[in-house]
Amino acid sequence: MREKQKNLITSLEIQPLIVVIRIEKDFFQFTYQRDKLLTKIKDLSNNGIKHIEIGWDSNKEWINLIAEIKNNFPSINIGAASINSISALDSIIPLDLNYSMSPFYNKELHIKAIKNNQLLIPGISNKKNLKEAIKIGYKIIKVFPASKLGMDFLHTNKEFKERNIFFIGAGGIKSEDIKRYLENGYKAVTIGRELAHQKIDKNLKIWLKSYRKIIPQYANIINIKS
Repeated sequence: MREKQKNLITSLEIQPLIVVIRIEKDFFQFTYQRDKLLTKIKDLSNNGIKHIEIGWDSNKEWINLIAEIKNNFPSINIGAASINSISALDSIIPLDLNYSMSPFYNKELHIKAIKNNQLLIPGISNKKNLKEAIKIGYKIIKVFPASKLGMDFLHTNKEFKERNIFFIGAGGIKSEDIKRYLENGYKAVTIGRELAHQKIDKNLKIWLKSYRKIIPQYANIINIKS
């Protein structure tokens, strides 16, 4: 997991943004839903997005879907969102994803992830869980929900920032807020439901423009495997 953390941090230092896509409840009932999703990812990729998380689903077809996305979009660093149980973790381990995220910290869940070399970034909202996550080896932490915890959370826990913990802001962040979060201590951000239909909007397009020039030099970094 150490290498996966290092590789993801390197990739996010180049483009500090993850777009989260959650699939509809009836997704696997209709073929057109799959085509719609692939078109959405292609549009994000064409606009320069380098990190995309797909919301986890218990349907057995979800595994095949992620494998298909990985094969079709090798330039995208694909992760899994909402890994909140042992069964969800077990389902993604064979995929050997570069990263995944949980909405909370659960010691049993995260220790199992570490033992299986699956980077499962914990969602943290208090100092107790933050200390515990760092103690078991995490160098990259998701602050969730960042829209409520804001900059105060980083200020309150500034000693961890000084120890080079890589903080990702997630939960309720809008595209127009990306620059503000990055300028106030967060090393990267995720946007999902606040980005309408997970499509590039005006604010995101402006922000991406500032990174597009350097991304091609490092295109292979996000595909490094541990």
